[in-house]
Amino acid sequence: MCQLVGYIGDRPIASLVLKALEFQEPYFAAHATGMGVIDAEGKIQIQKATGPVVVVKKTTKITKLRGKVGIGHSRYSAIARDDPRCDIDAMCHPFTNDAGDIAMMHNGDIANFKDHWTRLKPNHRFKSYNPAVDWITDSEVAIHMIGDEVKKGAGFDEALREVMPKLTGQVLLCLISEKEPDTIWLANRYQPCYVGIGKDEVMWVSSKVGLKPIEDELEKIYQPPKNSLIKLTAGKVETQVLDLNYKVPEMKLNKRMLKDAIVSILGVAGLDFWRLSHALNKMDWPRCYGISAEEWEERRKYGVSIVNPLIETLDELIETGNIKQTIDYRRESCTAKTPRFLYSLN
Repeated sequence: MCQLVGYIGDRPIASLVLKALEFQEPYFAAHATGMGVIDAEGKIQIQKATGPVVVVKKTTKITKLRGKVGIGHSRYSAIARDDPRCDIDAMCHPFTNDAGDIAMMHNGDIANFKDHWTRLKPNHRFKSYNPAVDWITDSEVAIHMIGDEVKKGAGFDEALREVMPKLTGQVLLCLISEKEPDTIWLANRYQPCYVGIGKDEVMWVSSKVGLKPIEDELEKIYQPPKNSLIKLTAGKVETQVLDLNYKVPEMKLNKRMLKDAIVSILGVAGLDFWRLSHALNKMDWPRCYGISAEEWEERRKYGVSIVNPLIETLDELIETGNIKQTIDYRRESCTAKTPRFLYSLN
């Protein structure tokens, strides 16, 4: 689970995007930070490297990026968490197509990426490939698939509709391009997403806290429907159904039950966000949604994400004084001080 942000508007883009990522990264992320913008000449410029925002601001020229359209990505990788060889600069988002005129970032995991990689690698250069581990970032298959559709003459809406059904797992794709320099495209099956609309500006983030730098100046903040194809332009959001063959699972959360489960677990020991979500995964999530454990596993494979429902429930428990949230720093992958939200009883 990574943390993402996109922005269109007149504010200083690098500082805004990086601050939005910094607010979000202690949930799941901070293994790497990357940003892509459309500059004044309409060209894509990218800066990215391993480490949380505070590190990458020092090791790259990311703070120098300028433009009115930009995307930012804070990466979390379970593989990279345990093996630093899978956390190198080339494996960070955003990724570009072969022509370098489309930049894309991804949230989730593409379960069938190896099949696509095998098919695509004879005709494409995979910039994330690390021969030390014979591995790529799974996300990079998607940008080449989109690039191939665009080369055939497809618009980005058509390309995303063609590609998304071919990617299994938990998938959200976000892209910018030199062909449409005033637009951000977002294709999302079920991943976390909040959109904020203001006067002549628009911003989207994975977790609502990412909107904090400008939330008081936004006229509307909401979560778009699942299975959405979203076109963002200055001050405007256009939303359509992404995949007519994808049936959005009906999920009704018993939040009171979830709160009780969280308090019970934290009564044993304080946990970070990742460990807490996994502690809930065996029995409590199915029970809180009123479904069997087997049905829960199937829905997770189908792409269902529980990140934002968990964040929202934790925030409510913090507001009522039941639990507290602190930031713990630990070594993960290439970074000695990876920030992680830690939860404990008050």
